[in-house]
Amino acid sequence: MPSLSKQLRMKYSAKQKSFDGDLEILNSGNGFVVNELTKDKIFVKRNALKGAIHGDTVKISTKKSRYGAFLKCQVEKIIKRNNQYYTAKVYKQKKQVFACIYPFQSKKIVLKNLNDNFGTGDIVKIQIINWRENHKTAYAKIVSLVAKSDDPYSEYIWVSQRYGIIKFKDYTVSKSDQNKYKSILESNLKNRKDLSSLRTFTVDPKNAKDFDDAISIIKRNHHTELYVHIADVSSYVKENSKIDRLAFERGNSYYFDEKTTHMLPEFLSTDICSLVPGKKRLALTAEILLDNQCNVKSFDFFESTIISDRKFHYGEVEKILFDTSCEGIFKDIKELKLLTDKLRKNRLSKDGFNLDLYEPEFKLDNYGNPIDSYEIEKLRSHEMIEESMLLANNLAAKQIEITQSKLNRFGIYRNHENLSMKNENFLKELINYITKSPVQSDSHIKAREINKFLNQISTSKKKALSRIIVRKMQKANYSTKSLGHYGLGLGSYTHFTSPIRRYSDIIAHRMIKGKFNKNDNIFSIIYQCNSGELRSQNAEREYVALKGLKLLKHLKENILDGFITKIQKSRIIVNERHSGVDGIILKQYIPRGFYEFHKEMLYMRNKIGPEEFRVGDKIKIKVVSIDFISQMVFFSFDK
Repeated sequence: MPSLSKQLRMKYSAKQKSFDGDLEILNSGNGFVVNELTKDKIFVKRNALKGAIHGDTVKISTKKSRYGAFLKCQVEKIIKRNNQYYTAKVYKQKKQVFACIYPFQSKKIVLKNLNDNFGTGDIVKIQIINWRENHKTAYAKIVSLVAKSDDPYSEYIWVSQRYGIIKFKDYTVSKSDQNKYKSILESNLKNRKDLSSLRTFTVDPKNAKDFDDAISIIKRNHHTELYVHIADVSSYVKENSKIDRLAFERGNSYYFDEKTTHMLPEFLSTDICSLVPGKKRLALTAEILLDNQCNVKSFDFFESTIISDRKFHYGEVEKILFDTSCEGIFKDIKELKLLTDKLRKNRLSKDGFNLDLYEPEFKLDNYGNPIDSYEIEKLRSHEMIEESMLLANNLAAKQIEITQSKLNRFGIYRNHENLSMKNENFLKELINYITKSPVQSDSHIKAREINKFLNQISTSKKKALSRIIVRKMQKANYSTKSLGHYGLGLGSYTHFTSPIRRYSDIIAHRMIKGKFNKNDNIFSIIYQCNSGELRSQNAEREYVALKGLKLLKHLKENILDGFITKIQKSRIIVNERHSGVDGIILKQYIPRGFYEFHKEMLYMRNKIGPEEFRVGDKIKIKVVSIDFISQMVFFSFDK
C-alpha cells in the first residue's frame, strides 16, 4: 500500500469507513491516528475526540467531506485506555480541582480524596480511578507530589516528565568499558589515513564540551582542498550493542538550562569521541576539492586520524575575521570565510531560504526565573561553519546514494518538501499585498523570490515575517528516499555532521562506510529518528514557551512590543518580542467597528474608523492575563 499515490491512498481510506489505531495528540489539542493499511496520518479535530487521551487505542470513523477529497474523521469508540498513571498539573475551577495532562485535553479529570496541600500549578503523579466513559469527566487520585508550582526547575521537570525524557537515565560507564573504548581508539589508529599533521581546528559555542566536527583547509593556486572531519562515533558504537540500542531509543540528545540528557555516555560524547585539541582522535573525513568558483570538482569519504590544533568559540573567530593577522591557523580561518561566502552565494542564487529567525535566550535570576531576554546575534563565523556543514551533509547524501545503490539497499535522507498549495497561495498573496509586485500565480514560488521580498522590508518586520513564512513550511523529516531539501535549496541532503548527538548521523556514517547491516529494520530506524526529533522539538518548544510565560508575568505591567502573525474574525494572534510567545487579542479588546477582511486574512480594516491591522505590523501591547495550565496569554492594545 505505501507505494500508492497520496490520492489513491486517500480514496482507499475514504472507502474503508473505519479503522483502529493509537491516538497521538498535537500541541494544539487536535490529534491524528495512523491508518496501518495506507500509512496515512488521519487528522482528528479536538472536538471529535470524544474524550480520548494521547496513547489511547481508538476506532476512527471516516467519511468524505463536502470540501472535496478531504476526510471528515472522528473517534467512534475508545477501544483501550493505554495508561492509568499520568504526570499532571493541578488546577482549580469553581469548587472542583482538576488534573491537566496537557493543554486542551479532550476529557477533564477531576481529582478526588484531596487534602489542602496541593495548589494550582503543582506537578503531581495521578492514577485514574474511574474513566467514566459515558461522562465528560474522569476521576483520579494523586499518588505523589512531583514539584511545587514555584519550584525553579518546574519547567524542566514538567517537559521531561511529559515527553518521557525522564526515563532516559544517566549512563554509568565502568572502568572496564572505559578501557574497552580506549583500546578501540588505539587499535583503530592503524589502517586509516593519518591526517594528524594537517592543520585542523574546531569552532563551537563557548561552553561546548562535545566537539563533533573539525575543519582543515588548503588553498592552492587553482583549487581549494576542504576537509570536514566528523567524530567517528560508529567505530565505538557497534550495531546492536547495548549502547547502540540505548542511543536508538533516545534518538538524540536533549538540551535544557537545568540539564542535558546525552544520547551517548559522557565518556564517549565529551572525551573519547570528541575532537578535543591536542589528542589523536578517530574521524570520518569528507575531502572536498573545489575550483576557484567554488564548484565541487571531486569528493571522497574515508576513515582518518586527526589531531585538532586548537578549539575556537564563535566570538573568537569573529574577532579573527576582523583582525589583520594572517598567519598559520588564522590564515586558514580567513580562507574558510572567503570560501564559504562563495558557497553561500552560489547556494542562495539557485535556491534556499535566507530567513531571519529570532529565538529568545532568557536571563535568569538566582531562583531560575526569567527576568529578561536577549537575542543571540548570528555572526559571520556561524555562517562560515554552517555552510561547511551543509556542503558536507549534501555530499554525504550523494555518497550514501552511491554506496547503498551498489548494495541494493535503502539510504537515510533528510527531506524537506515543497510548500502545500494552500500555503504557497498564502505566501504569494502576502508578497503581493506588502510589495505591490505580483508573484506569478501559475508557477511555484521560489526561495529566492521570498529572499528578495524579505530583503525589501525593515529588519524588525523581517523577523516577524520570517517567523510567519517558516510556519507555512512543511516539516523536514527522515526518509529512505532522497526527495531534496526545499528550505536549503539542495537536491539531496542527510544528517552526517553530528553523530555525538543524533542517531540518524550514526546510521549515515555506517552507510557511507558500507557497514550498515540492518536494511530490514531501516523503516523502524527512520520512524525512531523522526519520533526522537519530534520529542526533542516539542519538549524544547514547550520549555521555551513556559519560560516565556514566566517572563511575561514578570513584565506584566510593562508596555511590550508585538507583531501581528495571524488575523481571525474574532481575534488577532500576536507574537510578543521579549518572550517569543504567541498570544491572543480577543474581540473585546479590538476597537469597535465594522471590519472588512482580506480574502487570505492579511488585514482587517474598520469601515467606520481609522483602524487597520495587518499581518507583520508592529504594535504596542499589554498583558491582560496568563493561563499557565493551558499555556495561553491574552493581550490588549496599549492605549
